[in-house]
Amino acid sequence: MKGVRIARDTLVVSVAFGLIALVAGFVLGQRPIGLGMALGLVLGAGNGQLIQQAIARRVPFVVSSIVRMAALSAIAILIAFLVGASPAAVLLGIGVAQVVMVGAALRQGLKA
Repeated sequence: MKGVRIARDTLVVSVAFGLIALVAGFVLGQRPIGLGMALGLVLGAGNGQLIQQAIARRVPFVVSSIVRMAALSAIAILIAFLVGASPAAVLLGIGVAQVVMVGAALRQGLKA
């Protein structure tokens, strides 16, 4: 059940960071960047759920990783254009969410 906990921790931290980015973007007059980071963090946090599903289906990890990240990036750019967010900020937010996921996994590993 460690994977479930890692995905949950990633989601909670990413949503919190996303809210901070959103507020900071509005306060600093950089709405597209704040909105983009927030969207990217939430989308990136969903990657943990997708990883769990791929593992459960026994899909080869390298193949699922390439497809998953390409799909997440395409969706992120599309959403950015639809809501007026910065596409680069959305992609950066996805990257930050991945770093959060690594931190959550490291935390779990150190507890074991």
